[in-house]
Amino acid sequence: MRRLARAVATFLSRLCLAVLRIIITGLIFTVCMLVTLHYLGVPVPGPSELLHKFDGVDRLVRILS
Repeated sequence: MRRLARAVATFLSRLCLAVLRIIITGLIFTVCMLVTLHYLGVPVPGPSELLHKFDGVDRLVRILS
């Protein structure tokens, strides 16, 4: 029984670590991409504009469901 518990704990630990690495890598990639686009002169939307767009998607989901 202890072997099973240890195997499950090891699996969950590695899974959480992999998910954390994916999140951190995604954040770093996004920040680098936004900085590069801003440097090249491409208009980058701000946080308020993004939230406004997600609000429109939320409204569309309510209408369609």
